[in-house]
Amino acid sequence: MMWMSKRHAGAPKRRLSAVLTLVLMAIACTGARADDSAPDPLVKVNRGIFRFNDALDRHVLEPVARGYVRAVPDIARRGISNFFSNLWFPVTFVNCVLQAKPQAATQSLARFIINTTAGVGGFGDPATLVKVPSPDEDFGQTLGYWGVHPGPFLMLPLLGPSDVRDTFGRIADSVTPVWPFFVPWYATSSSSGLNVVNTRAKYIDNVKALRESSVDYYAAVRNAYLQRRQALVEDRVGTSEQKMTTQSEEDLYYPAGGTEQNEK
Repeated sequence: MMWMSKRHAGAPKRRLSAVLTLVLMAIACTGARADDSAPDPLVKVNRGIFRFNDALDRHVLEPVARGYVRAVPDIARRGISNFFSNLWFPVTFVNCVLQAKPQAATQSLARFIINTTAGVGGFGDPATLVKVPSPDEDFGQTLGYWGVHPGPFLMLPLLGPSDVRDTFGRIADSVTPVWPFFVPWYATSSSSGLNVVNTRAKYIDNVKALRESSVDYYAAVRNAYLQRRQALVEDRVGTSEQKMTTQSEEDLYYPAGGTEQNEK
C-alpha cells in the first residue's frame, strides 16, 4: 500500500492521520485542541524546564565541551561525528521506507555500505566525497508526513525542545537501532555521553551567539525548533550550510543516541 500512487493512497493516509492525531492528543492530556492556534500552551512549565536545561548546559555541558575541543583534534571529532551518523542508519532507512521514499532509502543504504567499508567502520565519510545524498528522516517526521499534528510544544528535561509528535517519535526511534541490544549497557551509555559532548562541541560558538543576540532566549530556541521541524517534514531543508544554521539553535541539548545528517 505504501508504494501506491498519491491519488489512490489519499484516503488511507487521511484515515491514518486522523487516528494517530487523536491517539497522540489523548495521551498528551494537555487540554489543548489539535488545532489550537496557541504556539506554547505549556509555556510556564516549559520555561521552568528550559531554565534547568540551560543552567546544566552553562555549568556542566559547555565547560566539558570546551575542554573536549582543547583535548581532541578536529579530525578526531569529525571522525566521531561520522561514526555516530553511520550508526543512525537504521532509523533513517526505516523512516524513509515508512514515508514511501524509495530513492531516499536507497541513498541511506548506499551511504551506510560505503562509509562502513571504505570509511573504515564509519569514521570516514567517503559517501559524501562521491556525492551520495544523506537523507534525514526520523519517526517524528514520518508522523508529520502522514498528517499528524505536532501538538503542543514541549521542553523536555535534559533532551531539550520537542513537541508531542516528536516525543513519541523519539521513543519509536530509540528502539529502531539493533546494535544496543548486543552491546553492554556501560558501553552504550559511554558512547551516548561521547556523542552528546562531541555534538555540543560543534555548536559552542553558535549557541553563544544565539544567547547573546536573543531578547528572549527561550522563545528563540522554541521558534527555531518548530520552524526547522516543519521544514524537515516538508522536505524544505536543503544544503548542509542551511541545516547548520537552523540546527545549531535546536541542538542545544542533543538527545543521546541521535546524530545529525550531512545533507537532505
